[in-house]
Amino acid sequence: MQGFAIVLASEELERVQAVSIISSVAAASEIPVEIFVTMNGFRPFEKEVVENMDFEGGRAAEAMMEAEEVDVPLFKEQLEQAKSLGPLSIHACEMTMDLMGKELDDFVDLFDGTLGVSGFISAAEDKQVVFV
Repeated sequence: MQGFAIVLASEELERVQAVSIISSVAAASEIPVEIFVTMNGFRPFEKEVVENMDFEGGRAAEAMMEAEEVDVPLFKEQLEQAKSLGPLSIHACEMTMDLMGKELDDFVDLFDGTLGVSGFISAAEDKQVVFV
């Protein structure tokens, strides 16, 4: 195994946050990570959602958004930092973007580009695949 390939299909903040934490630690440890955002996983990356902190989620998401005493960086900041620390790439699913009528400019600036499923499978060939 040469790292992790994470399929992020959930819009729940807790899951997106968990992906960012795991990816950050792996990248900082020089373990390659490929994140493939698809289906509902796009919503948290929409500029308007991030600007308004309008995330979906349960109790943990509410606690993260309301936390004043605990400094928990939002997934966006964690992923930005992780990309500067080690081998981490984030790709958007072309098919889902086409279905939603979205462009990369509609999302926060984290994506390295778009991939189709076959492109993701090639990128994930030697990695442990995790579905979130």
